[in-house]
Amino acid sequence: MGKRGRWLFLLLAGLVLLGLVWLGYTTDPEVTALRNVAHYKIVKAVGGPKVRTGEPPGAIAGAVRDAQGDPVSGATVLVSSPLGHVYTAESDPAGQYRIDSVPPGRYVPVASQVGYEDALKQTCLPGLCYKHVANVRPRGEDQGVDLILPLAEPPEIVLDDSLLVSPTVEVDVSAPIPGKALRTSFGFQRAGLWVNDCHLYEPAGGASSPAGDEAAPFPTLLLVLPGPVRTWEIVSVPFASQGFSVVACYPLRGIDIDEDAVDLLTALEYVRQGRVPSRADPERLGLIGASFTSLHGYRILRLTHQFDAALVLGGMADGFRFRYDVERGATQTRPPFDQAIMALGFPNNSPELYFTYSILYHLEALPPLCLLHGKADELSPFTQSEQLAEVLEERGLPHQFYGYEGLSHYFATTADAATTQHMFQDSLDCLRRFLPEE
Repeated sequence: MGKRGRWLFLLLAGLVLLGLVWLGYTTDPEVTALRNVAHYKIVKAVGGPKVRTGEPPGAIAGAVRDAQGDPVSGATVLVSSPLGHVYTAESDPAGQYRIDSVPPGRYVPVASQVGYEDALKQTCLPGLCYKHVANVRPRGEDQGVDLILPLAEPPEIVLDDSLLVSPTVEVDVSAPIPGKALRTSFGFQRAGLWVNDCHLYEPAGGASSPAGDEAAPFPTLLLVLPGPVRTWEIVSVPFASQGFSVVACYPLRGIDIDEDAVDLLTALEYVRQGRVPSRADPERLGLIGASFTSLHGYRILRLTHQFDAALVLGGMADGFRFRYDVERGATQTRPPFDQAIMALGFPNNSPELYFTYSILYHLEALPPLCLLHGKADELSPFTQSEQLAEVLEERGLPHQFYGYEGLSHYFATTADAATTQHMFQDSLDCLRRFLPEE
């Protein structure tokens, strides 16, 4: 090989090396998802993820501080095995923490505390991030694994002239809960997307508010639906017919839940500010999510404290527990959710999304919760709500928990129609219990 050939070889090798570095550390969400899917399939092909439970455990220790270097007390610090089994600790008044009984292996710790953004230790350059890993050895302790929590900033809600409001029409549903409502569709531009599947539903026929006043405003519900809104009018219309202003939206950004959450808050704000004509009370606010959109609902509750109550049907409370149930075959996954699980990565190396969207580890400052779950739910296990209710009860946090025999995912049920009607009445009773009076 001549001198020129050697230079070309070195140049090509350098470009390949740079490409591998970019592939391994890029923050591009689509590339990250593809990398995680490929990694998952390779690991599964060679026997699946391993947890070294047969060896003596170790520990991880460090401190949690804010951006000014002051200790953060009461922060939750967590690591997870590749299968989703978690190990946690709470920081003391000096910000110190220690996670014991951790199987040997490599872990990325994450931390949270109310008023702060979740954090993991990483070094970032434009478009690239390297996560710092805690290396646990048998009977060893990896010390100095410090985490910095940045202050949480409320989302910026901007209303502009892109709003389009359609004429109001009357709609009705006959089953499973009969009802009639007025529907006003609207859309707007935000963050490069035309948000065009939001609709306002209000009582039809000059209905009175729950207090009986024909001129009084209706309590407002933000309803986050798992599919196009008009295909889910079996939910929105009955709630509206019972005296609520229902802002029903279908999130459009796929797995970008944070941007979806701001879209949803923006839609609500267009109604609260009167840009979409309504009888909605801008101060009495409830939130409803179901199944996958419970993640949107819980994220919204962490971004803002303006809601008085939240209702969650068949919700997801702990992403780590869900991953654990999937890995041991206790929970079904079907397309596209099986691909989404792979795209998240193994939680020992990529815990951040599992953690951020697991409300079980972010219970502080939540409003009262109404939890409803079918005991036969084959996609979002009943144990997700059951576990959350147990922790809420232990901490003395306001909530109501309802379980339904024979009820599977959403409204598909092997029980009689009375079960669905009972669930709807429980929903109304719980919301009315927790929403303030006029």
